[in-house]
Amino acid sequence: MRKLLMIEAAEDARHRRVSLLCDEGYTVITAATADEGLRAALQELPDLILCGLDLSGGDNTALLEGLNQQLDLSATPIIVLTHRSDRDYWRKCTELGADDYLLSPFSGEELCAAITARLRKQDALTQRYNTLMRHTAERLNRLAHYDSLTDLPNHHLLRQRLTQAVQRASHGNQRVALIALSLDRLRQVNNTLGYPAGDTLLRATARRLTGILPRSTAVARLTGNQFAIVLPAPSDRAAIRAIAEDIIDSLSRAFSLPGQEVFVTVSVGISLFPDDTDDINTLMRQADAALDWAKHQKSNAYQFYRPDMPVISGDELQLETWLRYALERHEFEVCYQPKQHIQSGRIAGAEALIRWQHPDQGYISPARFVPLAEETGLIVPVGDWVLRTVCQQMAAWRDRGLPPIRVAVNLSSVQLNQAHLPRVIETILTETQLPASQLELEVTETALMQDIESALGLLHQLRALGVKLAIDDFGTGYASLGYLRELPIDILKIDTCFVHHLDRDPKNQAILKRVIAMAHDLGLMVVAEGVETEAELALLKDYDCDLAQGYWIGSPMPATDLAARL
Repeated sequence: MRKLLMIEAAEDARHRRVSLLCDEGYTVITAATADEGLRAALQELPDLILCGLDLSGGDNTALLEGLNQQLDLSATPIIVLTHRSDRDYWRKCTELGADDYLLSPFSGEELCAAITARLRKQDALTQRYNTLMRHTAERLNRLAHYDSLTDLPNHHLLRQRLTQAVQRASHGNQRVALIALSLDRLRQVNNTLGYPAGDTLLRATARRLTGILPRSTAVARLTGNQFAIVLPAPSDRAAIRAIAEDIIDSLSRAFSLPGQEVFVTVSVGISLFPDDTDDINTLMRQADAALDWAKHQKSNAYQFYRPDMPVISGDELQLETWLRYALERHEFEVCYQPKQHIQSGRIAGAEALIRWQHPDQGYISPARFVPLAEETGLIVPVGDWVLRTVCQQMAAWRDRGLPPIRVAVNLSSVQLNQAHLPRVIETILTETQLPASQLELEVTETALMQDIESALGLLHQLRALGVKLAIDDFGTGYASLGYLRELPIDILKIDTCFVHHLDRDPKNQAILKRVIAMAHDLGLMVVAEGVETEAELALLKDYDCDLAQGYWIGSPMPATDLAARL
């Protein structure tokens, strides 16, 4: 049953119209004043709003102004009921969001016909919009899990396939072989024949690999010149050797590139489950170690992992100990990667990124210590420190007379489960006297979906403080464009994988244009991450993207360096 909101001051007329509309099968909520109407609209979220304050000497425009400011009502059709026929008045109502009007006096049949027509049009728009969002979500999912150049699975999907193969092998007492391989002369091809020739070589490599390998194998392109293969249930090492030799033989044959034939060499590293390890991460590192070993042998070599090969791994217990002391010893610092307003070129914000400089070990990558901090719960005090440091820095910039910018701080899934987080942020904002709107909190899709109900409650509390909320890495997790309408967010950050080589990927161009337009329809600001070339920035400008972030704009830098750019 469709829900209508009738806002009209005259009680008798309001009751007559409500009775008529209820007889037509509508549920009708009523309000007599603009304030009551606005509250009812926000609370009930009706399918259509009837603004009839003019009919009893009131003013619809004040009500329309209030409705127009509410993002949750931006798609709700509004019909103005009025006795005023002047064009200036109707133009103003239209500018404030009115979709249609009925000039008094009008009959009940005319009122019902106007409502039916407007709801039918709204339904058609919604259906079309949902279809576009579904197609876009499907395309985003494909782009997030497949390499756009070769159409092979990427490292995210490879990890899923490897995990599935290992689980099946565990139940069946079977092996799984993970094969890592690299083309050893791709750089020379790129440097001498150009990147289009290198791209042609990579696509041809993908076709040859999928052509010679069993259908049960998963072939993926990881980065640059590196591929990986998950080989389930090989009978023995001899069978794996035969496949490695087939790979080398196939890739050793000439490749026909535009204007020239070229030959490449390949190196292959192999690790085995459960022979070498029963841990997925270790299995991947062992394959990389065997690959590195093979690269130092003769050309076109393959190498099984051996225990004497060095595998890159950290002493997690030692790292945790260092991590626990890092805060009190002031070993952390915050760097800031600038965000540029694409149309004007000015620096409009930044993302805060934590860095760790250990006194003995030197720089320790966030890729190593952040997952450990989340696992141990240390991310909570570390995250609180980052929030306080960032707000204090923005206050210091303000005191120096620098123009205000908004700085984004990342929140982990662990922090989203901390009920005290809104109080911590409110306290920090009060202490620094910083406007809440200058603080932006970024949440990844994956972190949000781990406990969506708890996370949503916390996000609503945070937004009530006035801080801005952003979905980070959009397209790599679970959220769809349609679901974004239900989230209390202000900003959409498009993941790097959709921006990389944007100028050479028509499919990504089409999808980005659509995502940006739809995000704007939802009232969201759009930030593109991973902008590394002038061509990518130019296309984003054409697509009306709001902000850009990436190494073309600026790498993460100390606060003093960012201040110089303000």
